[in-house]
Amino acid sequence: MKLHNYTLQGVVFSFRLPAPIDFAYILAAIIFILSSAAYAGDVSGHLPADNNNSRLLKTPYTFTGTESIRTNLYFLNADKTTKLADGVLTEYNDLYHDIVTWEDAYKFTNFTENLGITRYGAVLCVERRPVISISDTLFFKLWKTTKRDYQFEFITINLFHPGRQAFLEDAYLGTSTNIVLSGTTKLNFSINADAASADVNRFRIIYQTTLAQAPLPVTFTSVKGYELNNKISIDWKVEREINVQSYEIEKSVNGTDFSKVNSTAVTGLNSALNSYSWIDDNPINGNNFYRIKSVDRDGSNKYSLIIKVTTLKYGARSISIYPNPITGNTINLQFTNQPMGLYYVRLLNNSGQVVYSKNLTINSGNISQTLVMNKHLSGGLYQLEVKAPDNTIYIQKAIAK
Repeated sequence: MKLHNYTLQGVVFSFRLPAPIDFAYILAAIIFILSSAAYAGDVSGHLPADNNNSRLLKTPYTFTGTESIRTNLYFLNADKTTKLADGVLTEYNDLYHDIVTWEDAYKFTNFTENLGITRYGAVLCVERRPVISISDTLFFKLWKTTKRDYQFEFITINLFHPGRQAFLEDAYLGTSTNIVLSGTTKLNFSINADAASADVNRFRIIYQTTLAQAPLPVTFTSVKGYELNNKISIDWKVEREINVQSYEIEKSVNGTDFSKVNSTAVTGLNSALNSYSWIDDNPINGNNFYRIKSVDRDGSNKYSLIIKVTTLKYGARSISIYPNPITGNTINLQFTNQPMGLYYVRLLNNSGQVVYSKNLTINSGNISQTLVMNKHLSGGLYQLEVKAPDNTIYIQKAIAK
């Protein structure tokens, strides 16, 4: 029997264990989990060291630069007073691992309300992960709730970084609420007679980071296209036209596969804002997609946003988005020569998830309709699907700024 000493937060633990030493590692890890499961912003412990195949926790170290979010669940009384019901803690440090290990603490079930964090099939009360690089998701599990009012309290430490935002998503209400990353945020919610309001997976936190981009040699301030005497005119304006050699117009009929159709030399004016134009003499009947590529003198290039111009024969039917790209939380649809009746609209994100759906009753063959969502769309590529009363399905790509 060999005596092994282990020091945790100033407390010395002694073990007399036979070989193999792996039993000592397991026991020490259990003590570490139980000791660190309490809410603590600064955690001190020991890292495993391999000395003669002995996997004891011997080498002292201190976690520094830890970022954390503590989530408390309260009963919210009618007089606005609160009583703590449960809570969880997530800490971020690059010394932690992106798996469930002895660094984390499993959730033990309460008799009443329970709040946990789900990760890789486990339910945790303390979760430790590497720092957030660009995006991350914190998945809550909330169960044994009753019909009443509750309150979340989010206490964040060191989570603020330029460009980073955090939102609490409520799947039941379909809302996304900002969480302060350098302080405390309190949000109220209710459980009612609707079973969906008590869904255990109702809440999650989404982290997003918008990285600042390096300034471009040229900035496309405007790109537009329109029909002109059975042709299509493409106009674009640029500013900061530095070291640009030429512009290439690329065309596509499906919005994906582009080919060069024109090259336009720069004017050489080097003014604050320069304008250019090109005429497509041979547009197809239907959708015509265009984008502008700037070609720099060093061979590098930049692309503008993609625009679409639709040419239609007399009596042809269409449903189009305008403007595209879209901004904010509204989408404008133009119905042309469409049958009257009930239309079903869906908007899907780039992962194929439905982010908006609505039934529309159209009482005119040529009409504009505005769709208003309950939150602003995140920047990126979306797909709009519209099913007409005759089961014709129209699919369009939409770009959100």
